[in-house]
Amino acid sequence: MADVELDLLENAIDSLNEALAKYQEGKDGEDKSYKFCVQHLSHFLELILKYYVTQSHPLLIYKNPFAKTINGESQTIGLFEAINFLKNEGHDISDKFEKDIKWLKKLRNNIEHHKFSMDVEEVEEAIGRLMSAVVEFDESHENIELSSYITAEQYDLFHELANTYEGRLRKAETEVEEALRGLDPKEDNMNVYHCYECDHDTMIINEDSSSGYMCTFCGNEESEDIEVDCGICGSQWPMWQMTSWEDGESICPYCRHDPEYVKDD
Repeated sequence: MADVELDLLENAIDSLNEALAKYQEGKDGEDKSYKFCVQHLSHFLELILKYYVTQSHPLLIYKNPFAKTINGESQTIGLFEAINFLKNEGHDISDKFEKDIKWLKKLRNNIEHHKFSMDVEEVEEAIGRLMSAVVEFDESHENIELSSYITAEQYDLFHELANTYEGRLRKAETEVEEALRGLDPKEDNMNVYHCYECDHDTMIINEDSSSGYMCTFCGNEESEDIEVDCGICGSQWPMWQMTSWEDGESICPYCRHDPEYVKDD
């Protein structure tokens, strides 16, 4: 029987192709396949980021590059050590990208070491974001053309995942721009709030929302940054700065004589 030998990049790409295959099975109705997709994708991300580290120097992948001898048994750096190295070297790894990697890693650990539960829709969203982010990172920093390594069976799916998330985001941002177009900043409420659910500045006024605002990307309706009227003076303040009365009215820092805002003699 022939031996199987893969270098670091080949090993990473092999896991990516397996992740894509399991993702497709999940889309075809086999929900449990997403479990294996998460495992393979997590493995791919760890290996590809380590590979990017080796592009600075092959020995930097090892925890002790100054050891007397380095061989196949030598311990390598972990995922987050690779991320820290790349960031320290000046590579742009967004907080959103890192947050999604941590989320995926935690889910993978639960799958491998304990019981787990997963929201299929949430997994699909996260995988889309991660695929888009890793392609963008590669194009900006290394440009090894990941798509050239994808098998023919998974090629279309790879591009769909890499592009779908960005396409939805552009649509959401366009919706925000269209909502603001024609408004008078002196008369109309032009607030656009940051959505902490999807991490985009895409929360705008929506009459059907319970909060009066809704994210055009993920549909979230809640944010502590949304400004509300003070029940006493009528001025507007972010919700997180308000205190509620017993009757449900909100009171601002000035009206409650917050010492950080009002100096009482």
